[in-house]
Amino acid sequence: MHDESIYESIRRAPKLADRVAQQLQDLIGSQRLRPGDRLPPERDLAEMFAVSRTVVREAVRSLVAKGLLEVQTGSGTYVRDVAPEAVAESLGMLLRSSDGGYDKVLEVRQLLEVEIARLAAERATTSDIAAMQQTLVELARTEGDPEAFARADVAFHAALARATQNELFLILHDSIFETLIEVRRKGAALVPGTVQRALYHHSDIFERVRARDPEGAQVAMRAHLEESRQTMLQVLA
Repeated sequence: MHDESIYESIRRAPKLADRVAQQLQDLIGSQRLRPGDRLPPERDLAEMFAVSRTVVREAVRSLVAKGLLEVQTGSGTYVRDVAPEAVAESLGMLLRSSDGGYDKVLEVRQLLEVEIARLAAERATTSDIAAMQQTLVELARTEGDPEAFARADVAFHAALARATQNELFLILHDSIFETLIEVRRKGAALVPGTVQRALYHHSDIFERVRARDPEGAQVAMRAHLEESRQTMLQVLA
């Protein structure tokens, strides 16, 4: 008898086009190729990489699909400046298309937003505090208007993410709330007390942030996320 577990399958080598695409992507990631830079012509790239022009063309197509390159007819191929909105949209599409999307979003929120609350309490500027406070004023006026409630709800969390002084948190926030905004809108319309509970929890988080209380902000955010989860379950039911 032979122990089959000792044998490993042979992995197929990456296609030439994939290897070319990876090299170009590495150059972009290391900023040796920067947004706005034009790539050498297809013929020159083929010579540099010692591959056919067909391989280069396929590699470029794959990076265009990823949003890293753009082809301008009659001008050439350029490195794109990747906008935060495009990243957030891509992440949001991934979340919406995955199985158990809402459950996965809630898991991510438990980690992401609790940390956002802590960092906001440590780093929020005077203008950040003012922006959060304004969203509370707007939220208090949304009773009977689910659309306005959803916008104000998202605006508070966006202001909180912005207060971390780390733009990546805002990108991640936007991708998640694009998935949840319809649930928040329906919650305000269908679940009694949603607006009042959201205002209470947002105000609690805000006060902890304004008091520079990172641990308290985390506790307040966890309570808010549990309230949001219960509302979401009622909407989905």
